[in-house]
This record gives sequence, C-alpha cells and structure tokens, in this order.
Amino acid sequence: MKLFLDILSTLGLLIWPLLMMMSPMLFDAPGSESSKSNLAFLLLVIFYPVIIFVGYKLFGMTYFRISADRALLTSVVLMVLVALVFGYPRFIMNVVSGISGNGYFVKGDKVYYDGKSIAGAQGSTFKTIGEKYARYAVDEKHVYFDGLMIVGAEAASFTGVSNPNNQTGDVRSSLFWKDQAHVYLEGRQLPDAKPAEFRHLGGRYGSDSQQVYYGWQVLQGANPVSFQLLSPDIAKDDKQVFVFDKVCRLSVSTAEFRMLSNQDLAVYATDGQHLFVVFFGTPEPLQIVADADPATFTLLERAYFKDNKRVYYRDSSLNKVIWLEAADASSFVAGNYDVNTDSDAHDVSRYYLGGKLVAAKK
Repeated sequence: MKLFLDILSTLGLLIWPLLMMMSPMLFDAPGSESSKSNLAFLLLVIFYPVIIFVGYKLFGMTYFRISADRALLTSVVLMVLVALVFGYPRFIMNVVSGISGNGYFVKGDKVYYDGKSIAGAQGSTFKTIGEKYARYAVDEKHVYFDGLMIVGAEAASFTGVSNPNNQTGDVRSSLFWKDQAHVYLEGRQLPDAKPAEFRHLGGRYGSDSQQVYYGWQVLQGANPVSFQLLSPDIAKDDKQVFVFDKVCRLSVSTAEFRMLSNQDLAVYATDGQHLFVVFFGTPEPLQIVADADPATFTLLERAYFKDNKRVYYRDSSLNKVIWLEAADASSFVAGNYDVNTDSDAHDVSRYYLGGKLVAAKK
C-alpha cells in the first residue's frame, strides 16, 4: 500500500510542471486577472507539491526512503523558485490589492502597466488614448507607450494621425502619432518626419511633403505627391512600385499598374502589358509571368491560375510560377483534394496535384 501511494504521489508530482506551464492561461480573458477564484486555483497549483508532502508529514510517512521533512523542504524551495520565475508573488499581491495585471490601471495616484508600477506617472491626470486596449497614455507632463515613458514627447499636443478610410478598408486605431515636434510609430520617433504635414496613407505607409515611410523605413526616391496605395502592403508612385519597404527593380509602367487579385498571398497585378505575381519576402518580390495574358487572367483555387491559353501554378515553396505545359486551359478546374484520384485539379484528360501531373484520365 505504501509503495502504491508513493507511485501515485510521483505521478501527481510529474503533472505539476505541466500545470505550472498552463497556469498563465487562467488569466487570458479580460478581467480574469482580478478573479479571486482564479487566484485560489493558482495558489492550489503553486502549492500542489507542498500539500502532498504536508500530508506525508502529518501521517508520519516517508516518501520512498526520503524523510517527509526533507521532501517538504525540497518542495518548498522548488515552489518558491518556480513562482519567482513566473513572477507570481507580485501578481498575487496585485490581485489581492485589486490591481489589474492587464494594460494600464490607475489606483489612487499610482499608475500600473501589466501590474507593474510606472515610476513618475501621475494618477490624477493619467488617461489612456487610442483604442480600447490602449498602448498609448498621457498624464499632465508625459506620454507613455506600453508602460514606458516616451522621452521628449509633449503630452499637451500628443494626438493620433488620422487613419484614412481608403480602398483597403483600414480604419483601425491610429498607427502613427505626433506632437508639435515629432511623429511617432510604436513609441519611437520617426526620423525627420514633419508632424504638421504628416499623413497616414494606409497600412504601414505614411508621408509628409518630403518623404514616404514604410514603418520607420524611409522609401528612398519615393515621390510623396504621386504616391498611391494599392493594398496595405503594395504601393506605387509615378516611377516605381513598392512591396512593403522594397523598391521593385523590374521595369513597370506605373501609370497603368493595378492589382488583379489580392487574396491573402495570392497577389497578382498588371501594367496592361504584363502579368505580375508578388512573392513576399523575396529580394525581388515582383515577378513577370512570361507570355501570360493579363486581359484574360483568371484566378483559380489552390494556387492555380490561367489565361485563355495556358495554366499556371504558383509554387510558394520555390517562389516561382510553373507553367503546366500539358494542361488544357479551356477545361481546367481546380478544387478540393480528391482522394480517389490523388489530385486537386484536372482538365479534360489529366489529373494534377500541387502543380504536377499525376495521371491521365482513363
């Protein structure tokens, strides 16, 4: 019976690290970080090994051949170390004190961010700005981002740069912010940006009268006057096409350049003469699809597309477009995977899978 109890206790102890790893999930939901019942369960998890060995001590038992006192002391030391690693002592004190551990929280004249006190913040004048779960906040003298003071930012004039309701439908809370002297992105100054002229173009693009930015990156050579957003990640001016912060090196007629499809990673465009496919994250993201006819371009499912004569497959693993030479464009159909034919596309005479010929139809 004693051996069975020791084995059962060992199995219970082996579960404890998993419970500790999962314990932060107790406080994922908004408001859960202040839940007393969640705190009680957390304390039960933390003290789980201690409770086991207190039981051994009360009944005067050894754990295998280890004394209850030694096992209890070891479990207490281990519990304290793990709790410190997880930062639970401060968290527990915050819950007991009614201090939220999620985002900004004001109690009296003290301000907290994720349960940590913000040194120098003035609770009486403190307020969050922006979206519901705000990252920016101000008091009478200072501006804060993610709980850290932005050195040099002026609280009195700090405001969001309006986010345009453009063709991308991007109407979220302000991405760029400004005061009288500077423009800010995620709490950092945008180099040389002029706040009086600065505007948010959409996505991560912004500009003043002199420069165009993608995030903190200045787009060298971009013309702010003719700069136009085509999607949250693709833009053009009168001379160049931009994908994220990259200038496309291909010769493109920008006046006619437009998007044909922008579905997730299936991004295609044309300048009226050529069909282009965009491979994000490559040195040259814009690629010409040789001999493709943009006027008859048709996007199909599962990375296939075609024109009136040819069928193509977009291979994202190789960052290239494959021409299916044997495929019949007029009858080609792509859809769900068919286990019977081991294919995801077919034409009048053949089956294909992942852009490769599987078999001829019988």
